Amino acid sequence: MSSIKATFKPGNCSVYVLSGTSILEAAGRAGIVITSPCGGGGTCGKCRVKILEGNILATSIEEKILSKEDISSGVRLACQSKITSACIIDIPPTSRESAQQILTKGIQNKKEIKPSVWKKYIELEKPTLASPQANLNLIREAVKTSFHADIYVIRSLSAILDEADYKVTCVFSDGELISVEKGDTTGTDYGVAFDIGTTTLVGTLLDLNTGEELALVSRTNPQIIYGDDVISRINFTITDKDGLDKLFYKISREMNDMISQLSKEAGINIHNIYKVAIAGNSTMQHVCLRITPKSLAKIPFNLVIREPVEIKAKKLGIDINSDAFVYVLPSIAGFVGGDTVACILATQLHKKNDIKLIIDIGTNGEIVLGNNKRIIAASTAAGPSFEGARISQGMRATIGAIEKVIINEDVEYNVIGNTAPFGICGTGLIDGVAELLKTGVIDETGRIVSQSEYKGNENIRRRIIETEKGNDFLLVDGHAARSKRPIFISQKDVRELQLAKAAIAAGIKILQKELNVTDKDISEVYLAGAFGNFIRRTNAKRIGLIPNISSEKIAFVGNASSSGAKLVLLSCDMEKETEDISNQTHYIELSARSDFNENFMNEMMFSEKK
Repeated sequence: MSSIKATFKPGNCSVYVLSGTSILEAAGRAGIVITSPCGGGGTCGKCRVKILEGNILATSIEEKILSKEDISSGVRLACQSKITSACIIDIPPTSRESAQQILTKGIQNKKEIKPSVWKKYIELEKPTLASPQANLNLIREAVKTSFHADIYVIRSLSAILDEADYKVTCVFSDGELISVEKGDTTGTDYGVAFDIGTTTLVGTLLDLNTGEELALVSRTNPQIIYGDDVISRINFTITDKDGLDKLFYKISREMNDMISQLSKEAGINIHNIYKVAIAGNSTMQHVCLRITPKSLAKIPFNLVIREPVEIKAKKLGIDINSDAFVYVLPSIAGFVGGDTVACILATQLHKKNDIKLIIDIGTNGEIVLGNNKRIIAASTAAGPSFEGARISQGMRATIGAIEKVIINEDVEYNVIGNTAPFGICGTGLIDGVAELLKTGVIDETGRIVSQSEYKGNENIRRRIIETEKGNDFLLVDGHAARSKRPIFISQKDVRELQLAKAAIAAGIKILQKELNVTDKDISEVYLAGAFGNFIRRTNAKRIGLIPNISSEKIAFVGNASSSGAKLVLLSCDMEKETEDISNQTHYIELSARSDFNENFMNEMMFSEKK
């Protein structure tokens, strides 16, 4: 069967695919990640593209989701339409994951530079007839420390010593001699810290001698073509016989590409990268290790492995020094993985006397509460609405997304990229709902009131649109703004946000109940993760997403998962500390609690009456 050429704009990137290949898959092969919150099921309608040339007929699913006008103008769903002839396809910025805002910065702790990887330069006496010592013994006597050596290092030892005139640098990692290099290379000792999120990836290149951050790269997780959330990814490993391998190769290739970019930006040789630290959620860490996460899809949601893993990089296909190691942080349980351990490590919550709360709101939500006496953690499935997946005009935090809303005499908003608004992302939705709650357009139950019920000014009243399915609120008038279409917050959108925030709020209440504490007992709240660090504290409190404590006690800690992974790279003591955190943190499976029920969730949906 002959291949068909598909060209994607902008960029004029072309690939050749077999007839019947979906646009979503073809774009993925071209290195273009198209947003697909439903995992290609054709239910969300977010993966819209436009056929500029070529004959691609609309499917029955597309006819249900897209308007007749859209279909006639060439709009299609990338997950549903199949390529059967040469075509040119335009992918708008709003459908591209690559434009997503990715949080890269985290909290900065004082770094104690004590990496598990270290170098020592030595000048050896050459063996003589009078003293014909073994080469490895010469090194042992010179470094004056015990170690074992990999057979691959031993095999190359004689040639390197002869070539270097017995003046070499030895590279050690956790008691193993992993490399012998010609001359003095002690100044080139590097590591890479990865935060592997369901949606985003962040890689940081560190100088292990000084702790300096030399380069940083952020990407969208390419696995997203198989689903937006961890459940979709897990199901993919179950329904596709090669699903695990496909996910594994996607992530390993992307990590290698990021490492290549990091090394080029910093002007270093990748063979001088001797360690990689990975912090991710439980599913992502399993996939990175090519371990099936299937057990997480069914009760009792147990992990295959909870402890930390240190493995040769070459066994995972990571292209750095051939004998370098990859350290994958330990998990806690269920859906609370190494990224949460890294957050605890970065915030030092496990060493605090006062009660602290960590809320990591990403595609999944992790909650940690405690101090140096006791730590408890839980996970909640709150991500889709915060990421825009179940919102009628929702989108990720990409160009064209309304990310901030203020309502005074009328509606004011900010758009990512300072362009025409196309939809609304999670932070904008929280702002909008909080402002509508404050102005009385939304009551304490979450209902958008009718025009006759609203008691405020006329500018706001006229934006209330009454429909058979409930009232909508017009954020953007398509005729009065740069936007080519009106943008609403619908009653259904409010309900979706209530469900998402109820999951987080209910999880917090359960943990507070377990520790017998209230909001007043919490001395500080740490908001972590990509989403958590872009929300407005006042609005998050107003809708009941986070505890109603003083804003001064709510701290944004950035990408704390990445911060924790960097600490692990820079201090061997931190590796041990991650194990201690994992072991001392008590996991609570919320679904197993009798008090985590429908009535309680319903209660958490509502805001307190004014």
